[in-house]
Amino acid sequence: MEQIYAGQSLFITGGTGFLAKTVIEKLLRCTPNIAKIFVLIRPRKGVASAERLQKEIIDSRVFDRLRAERPNDFEAFAREKLHAIAGDITTPDLGLSAEDARLLRACVQISIHSAATVQFDEPLEVAVEMNCVGSLNIAKFVQSCPGIRCHLHVSTAYVNSNRRDTRISEELYPLDFDAHDALRAVTTASPSELERLRVNLMGTYPNTYTLTKSMTEHLLVREIAPNFPLIIYRPTIIGASWKEPMPGWIDQIAAAGAIFLAAGMGVLTMLPGDPRNVADIVPVDLAVNSILLSICAKIQEHESSRVSSEPSCPLVKDVAVNKPMVVHCGTSDPRQNPLRWRIPCVLVPEYFRKNPPARGLFPAKFSMIPTHQSFQIQWFLTYALPSSVYSTVANKSGHPGHIKNAAKLWQLTWRARNLVELFKPFTENQWIFVADAAEKTLRPYATKDFWIDSHEIAWERYVLNYCVGLKKYMLHEDVIDVDIEGVNQTQLALSTGRILDWDPDHHAISFPGLLSDVAWAYTSSRKPGYTKSGLLGRVMGITGWKEGMNHEASHVPRPHVESVGGLRNSVLESDVVRAAIEERAVAYGMDIDDVERQAASILSTMAAQLDYKAVRKLGWLLRKVCRNMYDQIHVDETGLTRIRELLAERRGSVVLVPTHRSYVDFLLMSYVFFAYNIPVPYVAAGEDFLHMGSLSKLLRESGAYFIRRSFSDDPLYSAVFRAYTQYLVSRGHTIEFFIEGSRSRSGKQLHPKFGILNTVVDCYLSEKVKNLYIVPVTIDYEKPLEVLLHQNELLGEGKIRESISALFKAMPIVRKKFGSISVKFGVPLDVKQHVDAALTRAEEQEMFVPTSAIVEDLGYAITDALIDNATCAMSHVVAAILLVYRQGISKQELVRQADWLRLEILRRGGRVVGTQGRSPTVVVDRALELLHELVTMRRKDLVEPAITSCEQYPNMIGLGYYRNKILHWFNREGVVACAYQALDAFNLPFGGSSSQSVSSNSESGVDRQELLDGALFLYEMLTMEFVRKDDPEADRAHLVEALAQLETRNVLVPVATSSSRLEAADGAMLSLLSTLMWPFIDSYWVAVTSLFALRPHGEVSTEDLLKRLQWLAETMYHEKLISFYESCSRETLQNALALLERWGVLSSRRLPSKEKSKPNANKPAVQLLSLSSQYVKDGELEQLALRVSKFRKLPPGVQPATTSETEVLARLPALSRM
Repeated sequence: MEQIYAGQSLFITGGTGFLAKTVIEKLLRCTPNIAKIFVLIRPRKGVASAERLQKEIIDSRVFDRLRAERPNDFEAFAREKLHAIAGDITTPDLGLSAEDARLLRACVQISIHSAATVQFDEPLEVAVEMNCVGSLNIAKFVQSCPGIRCHLHVSTAYVNSNRRDTRISEELYPLDFDAHDALRAVTTASPSELERLRVNLMGTYPNTYTLTKSMTEHLLVREIAPNFPLIIYRPTIIGASWKEPMPGWIDQIAAAGAIFLAAGMGVLTMLPGDPRNVADIVPVDLAVNSILLSICAKIQEHESSRVSSEPSCPLVKDVAVNKPMVVHCGTSDPRQNPLRWRIPCVLVPEYFRKNPPARGLFPAKFSMIPTHQSFQIQWFLTYALPSSVYSTVANKSGHPGHIKNAAKLWQLTWRARNLVELFKPFTENQWIFVADAAEKTLRPYATKDFWIDSHEIAWERYVLNYCVGLKKYMLHEDVIDVDIEGVNQTQLALSTGRILDWDPDHHAISFPGLLSDVAWAYTSSRKPGYTKSGLLGRVMGITGWKEGMNHEASHVPRPHVESVGGLRNSVLESDVVRAAIEERAVAYGMDIDDVERQAASILSTMAAQLDYKAVRKLGWLLRKVCRNMYDQIHVDETGLTRIRELLAERRGSVVLVPTHRSYVDFLLMSYVFFAYNIPVPYVAAGEDFLHMGSLSKLLRESGAYFIRRSFSDDPLYSAVFRAYTQYLVSRGHTIEFFIEGSRSRSGKQLHPKFGILNTVVDCYLSEKVKNLYIVPVTIDYEKPLEVLLHQNELLGEGKIRESISALFKAMPIVRKKFGSISVKFGVPLDVKQHVDAALTRAEEQEMFVPTSAIVEDLGYAITDALIDNATCAMSHVVAAILLVYRQGISKQELVRQADWLRLEILRRGGRVVGTQGRSPTVVVDRALELLHELVTMRRKDLVEPAITSCEQYPNMIGLGYYRNKILHWFNREGVVACAYQALDAFNLPFGGSSSQSVSSNSESGVDRQELLDGALFLYEMLTMEFVRKDDPEADRAHLVEALAQLETRNVLVPVATSSSRLEAADGAMLSLLSTLMWPFIDSYWVAVTSLFALRPHGEVSTEDLLKRLQWLAETMYHEKLISFYESCSRETLQNALALLERWGVLSSRRLPSKEKSKPNANKPAVQLLSLSSQYVKDGELEQLALRVSKFRKLPPGVQPATTSETEVLARLPALSRM
């Protein structure tokens, strides 16, 4: 393709129109080596053609993508490649100047004639002049160009809409009249004769546009030389783009766009026609690709025919005529991917109801009515009658306002009826335009950049993108762009929609619509042929159910599920279990048979009993529940496709490792895999779920296997678990476990636990499998189910035990809305490659690498992938802004700040789901709806956290949960910002003594090296909060990079007098970054200062110390000694104690459990904490407290801390009560 167009000069008419403008953009972006594009532009209203080229083409938003790709030279490039030619196609010789005519004849090799009038109701003489005469003038001129290689004439597929054949081939059908005679008659007729001619010529043509386009085709083949390379290009209804140059791009309100926009504005609510008919809308980018491929194919065909032999030309009335290449471009051919009207009927009003236009008149609703009589009745009741009644009443009342409104209503009714009459021929009728050229001639030339396969289009997404384009480009409203990722991978797009909603394309009649969830559960996760087996399957097949619809996930074969007896033998007879049985029998003096019964009991309690009948029941139940609770489940189709390929090709066992934020997590993976026709995974679930009666049985039969939270002290249990897990993996089953061990109550990623991972990796190391692929899965919730429970648990309240009674109490939750879920699959980690790389490094360094080190590296690689794939929603963004403005923020300012923060997240490579195609105001309103328990609007237009009383303070922890979802994009910059704030405020070298006097302000800003040292201390201190593997060199490199980013974004800038010192240039960004970190710093400062109560030789259990810490933190907050209530979070305080133990500030010892001697004991040992000897002495603990305190945001009126323990205790009298 690129070679065909390289060095070529093109002549394009209609360049200011929608189609030709998109052709020009595509040529400049994908074939930049073209020589020149000459664009014929008619000067208008005193505006020269060159000026119109600049304003209407080069300055058009169609080039937004190319501007972004060529930020430095786009204008120069466009001016170099584009050349405006002043002219008019309706005049002889195109109205060209002699100089322009010579230039074109010398240069042009390819011509595209796109100029036409596309108005359906154009007067006949105007349509003939533009569409017939203009086309003939262009054809005459391009034939005079000696270097011409191909001429493409843009016609329309509806040139044959006068025919009632449903199948239209790519040929010229004979007319009922002579086109030349008709042209002569129209161009010479008087005004009185024109109406008679219009009636006679129109016949069954729906409008003058299709009539004149049909005449033009017949005129061209007779006027153009027989062997001239001519293409007649027939698109159907051209609509907004699918993906190029941007999803949803459109710059004209015509055809389907006019219907969609009228429906969205509330003007048009119905159209006549069958919603099951093919709409035959074709995206403009597909049409453009088809044009360019057609030219390529015609050039190749024409030039090869010169070499071989001249083809014979058909004769008409004994005159040789041209035999053009006729190309249909549409989607009605069954070999393609037809769009039916019912899809826009549902999606268009739904989008505009959720995102109402600023100038919308009425709420959007739209339907199509199949019969003419029904349509007329409904039109009368909905439009004509209300308008007539209101007009009569208004005129009787004589009220000027009512009379004016009645006139407006009548005008709207007239406009709506006019739209109906214009489009009625295309909605009431259906044609199948045979696309042999696309399927046979063009396909060999298609490439990734020049795609023409309509199967790539997911119509539900396309229609939504179309609506977004109308709102953005036509109504000029502020709308967030559609993500290109949403259209790049569409192999499974229909399944994504079917997760929650019924897909009508599978069935020709309404029967399954009555039992849509039953039909979905029955037909999902089936291998082909299910409509020919089973009672319900046969009934569905007989009544028209279609298997394997476009974009439906193909079946991935399931591994064989062994019988219960076979499972028991395989697990209980394994070497590891036999060794554990013998060890326990010896250790506790038990009979081997008794220990074997214990092992069998453990396995029976643990093992799953997978049965797809139960999986279907669970799928049916989850679909109903999810539809009520969630607006959408965003599934990463690209990642899921990788998993499907791994499982289908059996390259190795697959292990899923999702994040753990909610109880929904372990149900969700099974649900998604079931929906996408992938074998459901075996899920490692806690034994807490064993006490839920029949629901526990359903979970077990759906793939859940139940394990204790901790069993390191029980060798027999560990052995059974290890053997069972490795049994599943070795037989090719997909397993799923949570590397974090438990749900994150704070919304942040937890540090990995290596127990199950070690078991899985050992399966490969012991050669039970040829390879393993570990897939990190990041699951993010717009609003987690348990966020209010989490905030109470983080304040020390006990966890609610899973039980039937608890489940029934939670049932009302099903009726609430929780936004959307995002499921993102990371790139599978190849365990074989990982192990081989580790062993190679060890060999090079001549050192031994234990398995634990390999597993630890892999664990952190999984965690890094989970963090990298994380997304957020506007609820998280809005919560972060509200925690910055705790006293309240105006709604307008909140929208502005939230959109600014959204863009900052995007700049850092993040993704904010649920925003595409929606206005910033709408997405903020939606976020506030989801946050309604945590937010209040006490005054008009003032939004603030709901923290007006002490009882509501926990809401700050709830908002903190949401805010924490965005921290991984900002934490490195955040610690740099906190270090800057600290150094700037104290104006002291980092680590300096408080006895030093504050230095003079002779040097402004802070020293770059001191800033990095301070940030590194903070980053190390918060290592428990922001998970990463210990690597001081990498940490420093990351902070240097973060500082560089802050300088690049002009948040910090070098001081004018010294490049080694930095000062703040963007206080708002610096404040936000610091505010994200300060609550954690306060928590760690509380933890450090609390240790004064352990002097000199205090010893306390970890649990007791945590309770005291929380009490102290809350007391400090109430006494205004710390600024952030989130600092009272149990999880953060627990992390602080873990860090202090790791730093050697605290030492610990364990008290063994009194039940240790019992063989089934599972009670953990008690851990006691005390100050290490170094910190018992005066000075060390004080220095640490001061060091941490320097980075805090001090509440108003609080003076900086000192090193005196007496002063600390005086300021914190609560310490003495600890």
